[in-house]
Amino acid sequence: MVLMLSVSVLMNGQSGQSPEQIRQRMAEIRRTTNWDDPAAAAKANAEIKKLAVQLGGSQPPVSFGSSQAKKEESSKPVTISVKSSEISKENVIAIAERYFNRSYKALDAVSKAQFDLDLKTANEGGFKLDEVRTLTTTGGLKLTFGTDHDIACVYLASAVRALPNDTLSVNNFGAYLRNIDSVAMSLPVLLYANQLFSQSPLVLTQIGNSYFELNDMVKAESYYKQALKINPDFSQAHTSLCDLYIKQNRLQDAILELFAGVKGMGASYSQLSNNFAYLQSQAENSPGGESEKEKFWNETRNQMNPPDALAPLERSVERVKMPTFPNCTMVADWNEGGAYSAAVQAFTRYHSLMKEFVDEMLEVHMEVPDLPPNTALRDYPNERFALDCLTEYFFNESKDEADDFSEVEESIREEISEEADAYFETREAYTNEMVKCAEGCGSESRCIEECHRVYCTKECPAANIFNKKLQSHWDDYINEFNETVDRQKEILDDMYEFTAQWYSKIESPYWSRIYAYEIQRVALTIIGNAYAAYVIPFMGPVHNDCGTDCSVYANPASYPPEEVKKTTPQAMPCPDIVKGKISFGPCDLGLDCESIEFGCAAGVAASLKRNFVKKTTTGFVGVGAKTGAGFIGAGFKAGLEVTVTDNIEVKDVGAKFDASASIGPGVTKGGVSTSGSYSLMTGLSSAKVGYSVGGKAK
Repeated sequence: MVLMLSVSVLMNGQSGQSPEQIRQRMAEIRRTTNWDDPAAAAKANAEIKKLAVQLGGSQPPVSFGSSQAKKEESSKPVTISVKSSEISKENVIAIAERYFNRSYKALDAVSKAQFDLDLKTANEGGFKLDEVRTLTTTGGLKLTFGTDHDIACVYLASAVRALPNDTLSVNNFGAYLRNIDSVAMSLPVLLYANQLFSQSPLVLTQIGNSYFELNDMVKAESYYKQALKINPDFSQAHTSLCDLYIKQNRLQDAILELFAGVKGMGASYSQLSNNFAYLQSQAENSPGGESEKEKFWNETRNQMNPPDALAPLERSVERVKMPTFPNCTMVADWNEGGAYSAAVQAFTRYHSLMKEFVDEMLEVHMEVPDLPPNTALRDYPNERFALDCLTEYFFNESKDEADDFSEVEESIREEISEEADAYFETREAYTNEMVKCAEGCGSESRCIEECHRVYCTKECPAANIFNKKLQSHWDDYINEFNETVDRQKEILDDMYEFTAQWYSKIESPYWSRIYAYEIQRVALTIIGNAYAAYVIPFMGPVHNDCGTDCSVYANPASYPPEEVKKTTPQAMPCPDIVKGKISFGPCDLGLDCESIEFGCAAGVAASLKRNFVKKTTTGFVGVGAKTGAGFIGAGFKAGLEVTVTDNIEVKDVGAKFDASASIGPGVTKGGVSTSGSYSLMTGLSSAKVGYSVGGKAK
């Protein structure tokens, strides 16, 4: 664990942040930046790039500007002295005791219980070397991969307390102090580790880094060179020495150490590339002009093969980028506006691309390396193993994120399903009510309209409420989708950054091509998980014939006033049964409510009748007689009659008879009559009986 911990310390000593904290910060920048603002986007990209450098273990131990002036503004070198009394077992134990007590109090109950159990196990083993190494290794792992430095501290400090003469335990505790707490406090601990074993290039490099960070350049250079004296290929010491020379503007010395670090992979590609760019800038802008520039490039050519600047550091891998997914803000537009159809088409295109890529990758895997005779293919086991682990890790990270999104999406869909079931169940109930109501109306349209109005007083608000809830669920889904796309993009970017450092070490064209396809396969899978989250079928809003304005159904519809039937006033019908009569000897004057008739009967009978209502005149000619004795009288007549209108049109022609009898004292009499007629127009009519009241004129 010593190598892993110490490399992590070297890489992250300046940032003071764990990889998880760096990722969280990068994600926060992506979420909160207004990418439509060019200035904000540029600033965010610059900050993300710096964090990516740290995440890849490549943050330079010092910050360099682009000009010599910034170099001159750095603080002047100092001399750091550590008393010999501080470099002792007693002092290191005291430091470990102090930090142990501080961190142990900060542990939560679960962490404390786990540590107590591990410490008890080590105690039962007598705190022998194996038990102590287990404690310090556990602390190193928690420091490197965990997020709580207190739990790492109690393991590392307890290992030093238990076996203060173990170089590994003391070194790891010193690394913790450098990385988390105090560079100055780490010096006596690391110097004590060097006392225990003075031939460790790792411990010597860490001491040099501590002096470097405290700006004691003389001691820092001395310890770096001691480390390289023991192991000339120890790349971390070369890279740290390069940083020191850059800070001192010793460019020719820095370029030598830069490439020594490159060859041993002593830092990430980003850090080495940044250092190289700085050295190039200084050479190009040096007061020495062409001579300094020529020296720089001559040294570059001497150090590199092929001569392309830093070409071996990163071979070509086509980085497939996460696509931009259009945001559909309204759920109605997703299904009814064509957005879902467009998403399916985009996924189909991606699927076709993925299929073509898989076919191509299979062909590449079937190719046989083209090797010269009597040569063997270099295996690159460490690099391939690292790439296999990294690609598998990020593949699983993406899958876990996709699974988490699926759970959230399924929860949203379940809520929608429950609300939809409740809505449609209620809708079915008042739909049935409306049908029954309409059936009772028959063909009465006003009644049917009222049934529909009552239905809409329930359906309109219910549909509006359901659609509003549906839109809220859609907003939740879109937010979750955007977040999962951001996380998948973060996973994709991290995968590229981490694999690039190992991929760059494979110089074999065959293996480079194989792993270029493997990296791209995982990249396309990560993008595919984002696509799969995008093409989710989503329920559309409900519709009805009531509309969305429910206020129009608040009151029953008013009935319009009925139209008054226009009629022509008609006179009251005149009954034939009652008439008035005045006698003048053989002549009579008859009256009723609509006509007047005058006629005489004395052997020959004739009469003339005027009907004022029907506007007709009727003439009669025939035979007749009239007689009387005392208070009894009788008469009859029979003959032909013709009726004409005022327009001298003949209305009727026929025969008629009339017989009457009267009785009464004096001039006043009452009588009864009967008559019958035959009309050429209408035929025979039945006999009519009538009554009359009249008198005799004197």
